[in-house]
Amino acid sequence: MESWILYMGTANLVLFLIFLTIFFPRDKKNYMEGFFNLRLHLIILILVVLFHLFEVNFIDRFTTNLIGKDFAPVFYSYEKGFFEYLSQNTSNLISIISVFFYMILYPFTLWFSPLLFLIGNEEKAMRSLSYGLVIIYLCALPFYLFLPVTNVYTYLGIDFHLGKIIPGIEKFFYAVTTKNNCFPSLHVAMALLLVKSSSFMRDRRYFYITLISALGVIFSVLYLSIHWITDVIGGISIFLIACGVVNYENSIEKEVLRKITPSFAERRKLNRIVLELLDKIEKEIKKENIKAVPKLVGSVAKDTYLRDSVDIDIFLLFPPNTPRKEMERKGLLIGRKILEKHEERYAEHPYIRGKYKGYDVEIVPCYRVKKASEKISAVDRTPFHTDFIRENLPFRKRKDVRLLKRFLKGIGCYGAEAEVEGFSGYLCELLILKYGSFENVLRNAKDWKKGEVIKLKEVPSPAFNDPLVFIDPVDPNRNVASAVSEEKLEIFKRACKEYLEKPSERFFFPQTIKPLPDEEIKKHLDGFIGVEIEKPDIIPDNLYPQAKKTLRRIVKSCEENDFEIEDGRFVVTEDKIYILLKPKEIELPETYIHRGPPEKEKRHVEAFLEKWRNSKEVVKGPYLKDGRWYVEVKRKYNRLDDFLAKNLRKLSLGKDIEEVVKDGKFSILTSKDLLRDDLKLFWTEYIENKMPWER
Repeated sequence: MESWILYMGTANLVLFLIFLTIFFPRDKKNYMEGFFNLRLHLIILILVVLFHLFEVNFIDRFTTNLIGKDFAPVFYSYEKGFFEYLSQNTSNLISIISVFFYMILYPFTLWFSPLLFLIGNEEKAMRSLSYGLVIIYLCALPFYLFLPVTNVYTYLGIDFHLGKIIPGIEKFFYAVTTKNNCFPSLHVAMALLLVKSSSFMRDRRYFYITLISALGVIFSVLYLSIHWITDVIGGISIFLIACGVVNYENSIEKEVLRKITPSFAERRKLNRIVLELLDKIEKEIKKENIKAVPKLVGSVAKDTYLRDSVDIDIFLLFPPNTPRKEMERKGLLIGRKILEKHEERYAEHPYIRGKYKGYDVEIVPCYRVKKASEKISAVDRTPFHTDFIRENLPFRKRKDVRLLKRFLKGIGCYGAEAEVEGFSGYLCELLILKYGSFENVLRNAKDWKKGEVIKLKEVPSPAFNDPLVFIDPVDPNRNVASAVSEEKLEIFKRACKEYLEKPSERFFFPQTIKPLPDEEIKKHLDGFIGVEIEKPDIIPDNLYPQAKKTLRRIVKSCEENDFEIEDGRFVVTEDKIYILLKPKEIELPETYIHRGPPEKEKRHVEAFLEKWRNSKEVVKGPYLKDGRWYVEVKRKYNRLDDFLAKNLRKLSLGKDIEEVVKDGKFSILTSKDLLRDDLKLFWTEYIENKMPWER
């Protein structure tokens, strides 16, 4: 056995045993999991290494002879002084240390690092290493092939330091490199890439090992007269280029995109289902002799959907002369025949929502008009929205739309329905068209003013009294952002500002709310009064506006009767609506002082006295004090719970909720009754008072 094999083998074995003890994860149950999950990155590493060995042993000699020039003299012309000084000031100890870094520690980290990443299932680290290696090698290869630069010790005729310390190492050395593949330094670039890759590990200790190794490599390639200073600068430069790619691939946005972008297999399956569904609808249309054309619309048609939120929207386009009742009847007929577990929903007119082979599908009848401005029903615009986005949104911008949608979902502002009062998918697409990227939307949105008006291009449009206005490019008479409430707009602006200051994946995927312990919740319930109402069987888009109206009317009625409400909320659960009130006082004094007119206003005084002199409600007075008449009156209701119990049926509430209340399907809850299982999440959010990304 040759001595260099013994040296290298022994050193690698010792280092492996040491590093195995220190860095291998002990809590891993399946050490092979990472090899399977990260197999693509492992294959990339192997392919690049194999190509490098092929280039060194078979291609390099041919291209060197083809070029017929050595560029080392150029480097030597301005680095001469440094290497002359170095050759005259060498130390055996420093040489040994340099050889350790260059030939022992660095080669060890080259094979041990990916092994550690794989065993630890360190996806970011492995991705960084594989992608970074590809970029580094692609940058370096043209120079290796067409800019031959002989290494320093060969060009200057200096003794081979490595061979002195490890006899015979030259055979191994030139099996993996050549004498003229010097610029840029692959050793330097790769050593730095290992530092960058290990910085993504959960265990930061290994990062410091690779950092020390990289610094040692940079020093040793110069001290051992292997690389020129220019080579080192070149190695650092291509590492920085690779670093940009690595940072992007491991950025929060890229990580989120990997989670929300449908895979090729998922797209192919969905496309097959859509084509199958359209074919079935067309056959049913012909069978029923219906004059309608099915059209795929929405995010699936525009390829802006999220992989965990796939809704297939198919519109049935009827001729404009079709009677409204006939259009609705035939549209519902097709939907019922095609979809499983179907149910009738209602927007401006009825449509069918159901399942088809596991996918949520909506089949919506509408009119086939020539222009959006000629719409007969509100949904007639939707096909024009789909066509507009497909024609104007570049393919590369779809990722930005997905990011914006997921961001809005994470902060609770996605969806134009009444339950959310947030941003629709179409509005997200228009915002990306307007500002160009997800980041630019956030940078602009954080400074929006109330009533901000946004247009893709300057067109005449009416004035809108909404918190946010985005003029529909398909129909300038419509505000696409009309559903966005002032509350949701402010949350979005705050989220934009805080994300730009400190990005986090929690803006996209907030932590699930964990209910506080019962005892903790109880501490905060004192002073609350609730109304529990049976939930009417109506769609959410009708229910939530009614619940808001109910809350407003109850609060107004309470305050008209001197019960000042500091906070009022409503909560919709599976089968209940809760109106939750926090009054300044639950119980008022039994009497109150009613102020009358000044003494000098004789006519008003007479009316005041006539009204109150013989009233049974009067406890004291009327009496004159400081030039004004007063009377002390007994309250009809001095407890809020009594007032609500006896007056709730009389109030004008949301239509369907009012009917439930008049039927007596409600109850008044005091603070001790408010710790309900279906309210624990609400109380936790209320008490903690945190934004979704702050959890």
